[in-house]
Amino acid sequence: MTGFERFKIAVRAQIPIVRALEKELGVEKAHALVRASLDVENRAVAGRRAARIDVTVPLLRQDFAAAGEGIDYDYEITEESDKLLRIDVTNCAYVGYMEKIGARDLGPLLVCDNDFSLAEGLGVKLTREKTCMKHDAVCNFC
Repeated sequence: MTGFERFKIAVRAQIPIVRALEKELGVEKAHALVRASLDVENRAVAGRRAARIDVTVPLLRQDFAAAGEGIDYDYEITEESDKLLRIDVTNCAYVGYMEKIGARDLGPLLVCDNDFSLAEGLGVKLTREKTCMKHDAVCNFC
C-alpha cells in the first residue's frame, strides 16, 4: 500500500469525526482540538524516527519525493545546501483528493498543517507561507 493510499484511508476516517466535532463544538474549537491531537501523535511518530536515524537534507529530500511517489505531484527544489532545503510544490494530488471528496476545507487541518508537527518531531524547522490547498499557486516549503 502506498503512502497516498494510507492517507486516503486515514482522512476518510477522520472527516466524519471532525464534522461531528464541528457541529458539537463549533468549527474553531473543533479544529483546535483536532490539531492539538494530531500534533501530539505526529511529534511522537517523527521523534521516534529521529531517534533511529540521522535527519539530513538528503534524507528530507528523499522523504519529500516519496510523498509524491506514484501520484500527480509536481515540485521543484529551488535551493539546497547542507542545512537548507527549499521546495515549491505546484501540483498536489492531496488537494485534488480532498476536493474530490468534498473536504478541501479540511485539507489544511488534516493534511498540510501536519507538516509542522512532523518537522518539529524530527528536529527540523519548517516555514511555509503558502499552500495549494488554500488556493495559492504553490506550497513553499523551507
